[in-house]
Amino acid sequence: MKEKIVSFCWQHLLLLLSLFVMTVGVAVCVRSMLGSSVIWVQLFQLVIGFLFGMLIDVNMRLTSWLMPVGLWQQALAQATGCTLLGIGIALEVRCGSVTMPGEGFPVAVSRTTGIDFPKVKIAVDILLVALGIAACYLFFGAWQWHIVGIGTLFAMFYVGIVVRLTGRHLGWFDRLLAYRPGFRRYIYGLARFIYNGKPAE
Repeated sequence: MKEKIVSFCWQHLLLLLSLFVMTVGVAVCVRSMLGSSVIWVQLFQLVIGFLFGMLIDVNMRLTSWLMPVGLWQQALAQATGCTLLGIGIALEVRCGSVTMPGEGFPVAVSRTTGIDFPKVKIAVDILLVALGIAACYLFFGAWQWHIVGIGTLFAMFYVGIVVRLTGRHLGWFDRLLAYRPGFRRYIYGLARFIYNGKPAE
């Protein structure tokens, strides 16, 4: 029972870290003023959504200094935000716990059909962006570029690509998930476990 509790807490601590990386990405995308990331347009699950929203608020405050003025600065901010978001998503899905709706649905489709998650993620993001554009015309009578902008169109492809590339290099994260914190393992032992896959003695 103790092992299960430690495993559960460790898994969800890493999930929290993954969500933090994701929300930094979302905050930077919003700061780019080129359109929000695709995940910002979605509905959130109750608990994870509440936490996700709180982290976005925290990271919006932390990135308040980020005010890109030129197009190249905005593009760099958007690319950086999408990269962080993609890395965070890859980590979140790898945790194997509760996911955001933007990942939960693609994960379900991927497991059912056998299609790689990143491919399904891109397809779902394209669908969500299309729905967002349709909603703009339905409620505002025109495409709202400050909401679904060029950055959003970029993100619906690029984030999935980052998830795919990141997923190929997460052996260290799998070992971290398998790690069980305790008094007998010190920081150097954790580092050894991550890089060599061997527990500290």
